[in-house]
Amino acid sequence: MLSLLPYHHRTAQYFKNQRTVWEFFANHQHKEEQLKEFKTDLLKNTYKFDQTTHASLYGKVKRAAEKLELSIPVYLYQAQNAEEMNASIIYLNSEAHIVFSGRILELLNEDEQQAIIAHELSHVQLYTQLEGEAEVADRIITAIANNTGSTPAHYETARLFKLYTEIFCDRGAYLVTGNYGPIISSLVKIATGLQTVNSDSYIKQAEEIFSVDSQTKASGVSHPENFIRARAIWLWHSQGIAIEPVIQQMIEGHTNFEELDLFKQQQVSQMTHQLIQLLLQPDWMKTAHTISLCKQYFGDMELIEVIDKAQLTIQTEMLHSNLQDYLGYVLYDFATADKTLEDVPLGYCFYLADELKIDKAFASAVKKEKKLTDKKTNLLKKRLLAAFHEQDVPAV
Repeated sequence: MLSLLPYHHRTAQYFKNQRTVWEFFANHQHKEEQLKEFKTDLLKNTYKFDQTTHASLYGKVKRAAEKLELSIPVYLYQAQNAEEMNASIIYLNSEAHIVFSGRILELLNEDEQQAIIAHELSHVQLYTQLEGEAEVADRIITAIANNTGSTPAHYETARLFKLYTEIFCDRGAYLVTGNYGPIISSLVKIATGLQTVNSDSYIKQAEEIFSVDSQTKASGVSHPENFIRARAIWLWHSQGIAIEPVIQQMIEGHTNFEELDLFKQQQVSQMTHQLIQLLLQPDWMKTAHTISLCKQYFGDMELIEVIDKAQLTIQTEMLHSNLQDYLGYVLYDFATADKTLEDVPLGYCFYLADELKIDKAFASAVKKEKKLTDKKTNLLKKRLLAAFHEQDVPAV
């Protein structure tokens, strides 16, 4: 049995907690009417493969369904007037409909056809997981991706969910075929139109990309780039679940401020909360001005939490540079919030920035806001840190 990827679990749980949204999409009303309308439209615009005439194709469906532990009706179609090679699946009311387009079936050999069919049926395998909750999450995600009013964080969550779905389905194809080769060669053939492809050569090509830039990550909207999918299935074939962190890095990578999904948005919010708690731990930093600023960030914050600075440092050190820049500006906000404290908070924040490994980000904020040169910023830091330590002001 294929296992859902952690991102699928997290997304399903997140939306399940949004009760109104979840109940709307989980409602099965009108599915029969939807199926009837869909099938009529499909018959108008495709050729439906007959199970007797095209027994070989349906034999591949049967093999894939058995391996994936699916027992549902599956129907195959060839799209009319479609030049682009593709395969897609619609799963509605416990029926699966796979539509081929372009010359895909002519171009792919028997093993590659099996891989493509298995990949498409793996979408259904995903839908059946979590007692059908993964399918509800997928429909919510699809609605978000198609809604121009979605927030950037919602859109990024939808994008990553879809990318991980393709990784999951490639693994389904591997489960059925027992071979990474036809999975990779079918991807390359569909993308290039080539009749002959060497899968191992393409893996080497993918590895060369990562040898030049190890931080390379997926930028596709609905599918990871082929070289990423090829490398992901090869690594999974070679090393199994131990390689999951590497695959996660290829899909998500180091996230900048414009690429936060719902979960990283929560993570950054939590880090900001912890940073402010840390900043205001010394009693001398708790003034009317700093507490007022604190309430602007988090209206309900109570300054009672004890922060593990070492654990926070691990998180801040791993952030993308522009997320570190954001935290640098949080520090600067508090460093300059109360003029009666003069330069002591600024020295304190230079000290904290060093401790949290975001010293470059904070120095950059100071340089920009005070309109200083690099040299003057470094001299200011040195002077204020010395003054801060000389005053023996309590720090965290």
